[in-house]
Amino acid sequence: MQDGKADTGQNDYFDVNIQAHNWIKITLNLTNVDYNKSKQGSLFALKVGKNGNYDLLISNISFDDKEPDEPTEPTNPTEPSNPGEYTIPNDQKAYYSSIDFAKTSGIALRDALGDLVQKTHKRTLSYTGVWSALKQADLTPDGRNVYLLYGHKGQTSGRQAYTRSVNANGGGGTDWNREHTYAKSLGTPNLGTSGPGADAHHLRPSDTGWNSTRGNKKFAKGNGNSGSVSGGWYPGDEWRGDVARMMMYMYIRYENRCLPTGVTIGSKNKVDAKMVDLLLEWNAADPVSDLEIQRNEYLGNASNNYGQGNRNPFIDNPHLATAIWGGPEAQNRWK
Repeated sequence: MQDGKADTGQNDYFDVNIQAHNWIKITLNLTNVDYNKSKQGSLFALKVGKNGNYDLLISNISFDDKEPDEPTEPTNPTEPSNPGEYTIPNDQKAYYSSIDFAKTSGIALRDALGDLVQKTHKRTLSYTGVWSALKQADLTPDGRNVYLLYGHKGQTSGRQAYTRSVNANGGGGTDWNREHTYAKSLGTPNLGTSGPGADAHHLRPSDTGWNSTRGNKKFAKGNGNSGSVSGGWYPGDEWRGDVARMMMYMYIRYENRCLPTGVTIGSKNKVDAKMVDLLLEWNAADPVSDLEIQRNEYLGNASNNYGQGNRNPFIDNPHLATAIWGGPEAQNRWK
């Protein structure tokens, strides 16, 4: 039985029976030990007996100062666990027919998806037209309200309300407005209110006051409900996956103008230094919601009055992010 005390580095071993005429070899695998490199000394002691009052004959002690090996990179960290084993739904096959997923992964897949969403972006919305798009794409099932990005589930009023009347849009204190999930001022250059600044795939209804509180804060690690965190903004457990997939879309659609590193705080991805690993974590931790699917279906259909014609591939299948950038295994909706 071993009772480890991590705070002191001490380990006590109990119920180890040793015959007096026997030798026993004890191997201690020690990690994160100072080895006197700090010049403050390190103490190693072996005690025998309940009160540690027996002598122990030690024949040899050796120390291996070998630095631990650096973790090795996977041979191909960008391929999905079962490359090519995607069963694309019939209603999406035509849209993705130009990409051979069995042979395309990593940066090549990122670029192929980017070409696709750019070529299929048939309708460019005006900033005024975005109001109408959101009133269709973000509707609650009863058709009377819209979901508010960053809202706290169960909250019915105030700045953290979860929904609000579909027609309560504007700039007033009790209104909802158009949140640029990729903050305008963080674009390279500023996104403005046309082109990427009017792309409804990242514009969402949000309480005017709560939207203002977020401002142009970059997304950062947190937990629980949305709000300011040290150095940035946490979108909330409810919304972090939505945000990650929107930022991935903006990156492949507008490339260097909407870099993930420009809007998110965190370590850079080893496959693609413009991607931030935190977004991959959020994409895996928060599966696609019914609201995201609803938005993607509306905006992806150019036959709809305010549909753009292009889809967000990371909503159709979050696992595409794993196939491109690696990271935690994300939901595979194409099984």
